[in-house]
Amino acid sequence: MKVPITLLVDDPAPLVNIYWWHAKRDDLPRHPDGRPVVRDVPLDFLRRFAELVGRWEMKGKFSVIPYPAGLGPITEGWPGCDTRALRDWIDIVRRDIAPYMDISPEMLTHAQALDLEAMELLPEDENEWSRHQTADTLTPYIAYALKLLDEVGLEATGVTSPWSFGSEVEEEYRRAIVEAMLRVHGRKGSWYFLHTHTEGTEFRSQVVLREGDGYLVSIWAQVAEYLWHVMEAGEGGPEVVRRVADRFVTEDGEGGRLAELFKAGTPMVLLTHWQSLFCDGRETGLKVLDEVCRRVKVNWEDEIRWVKCSELAEEVAGGIYGRAVCKSGAASKGLTGQGDVG
Repeated sequence: MKVPITLLVDDPAPLVNIYWWHAKRDDLPRHPDGRPVVRDVPLDFLRRFAELVGRWEMKGKFSVIPYPAGLGPITEGWPGCDTRALRDWIDIVRRDIAPYMDISPEMLTHAQALDLEAMELLPEDENEWSRHQTADTLTPYIAYALKLLDEVGLEATGVTSPWSFGSEVEEEYRRAIVEAMLRVHGRKGSWYFLHTHTEGTEFRSQVVLREGDGYLVSIWAQVAEYLWHVMEAGEGGPEVVRRVADRFVTEDGEGGRLAELFKAGTPMVLLTHWQSLFCDGRETGLKVLDEVCRRVKVNWEDEIRWVKCSELAEEVAGGIYGRAVCKSGAASKGLTGQGDVG
């Protein structure tokens, strides 16, 4: 069987750089080296990403934050939002990205939690808020995120945790995902992304809930977020692209994390972030991804297959990879040596 490969893209939001809001301590958020963080991500960057996806027929998961940074819902926009550009952004995702990549909410705001009754932001961010929730309170929160995406023609097949959302109440979180998917989409089989493990070659993705013909699969990233440092360090240029691409897979296909997993026959689950690809307009991360896709094709074209998260989850649920129960000691996003990346 060909070895599956899938790409998880965290943090995309229409027009805004969610990392700007995460880094915001004053009116001019900066990287650790003092460079300012770019606030907005132009529509043309989404177009270039979509072109890359189509050219390599790359598959995986693409988050869409439904109420980005608490500014407002993507169904309506927010103060200062270019509503035409917002519609264009959604159209590009629906037309050019969704055929290749599953759409997923990264909960509602990926910032402060939203009080659904008052429709006001709470003092806590979503990560902190999730720590003291139950299935009864998490279900409507997730369902609202799914509904907002559905209203703009983006049906989600699973969910992504912002930061380590749900990790401290994971059993409740799992039940909430299942119930929200049933309520909004009538979907019995689903997945979620919360955990990463980037050492060894044992496949980590697994069924964590099963009832009748329904299932919930925990998808684990098993390739480190090598592009995050490129963003923070302000790096660019062809030599940087080659050097960082080598960490994924070397030119000859013999070295790098992907090669390690490929040789073991382990599905390759990569993780990156929208801001890591954008790199404050330098787009170094996107160039690295392009080079990685080229090397994957040159070396392994007949031996790998790009898959969506939902396709990988279905195979996991079908028992192809032989794991059915969740092990203890899971590492959630932001707690695996990557920094608080979420």
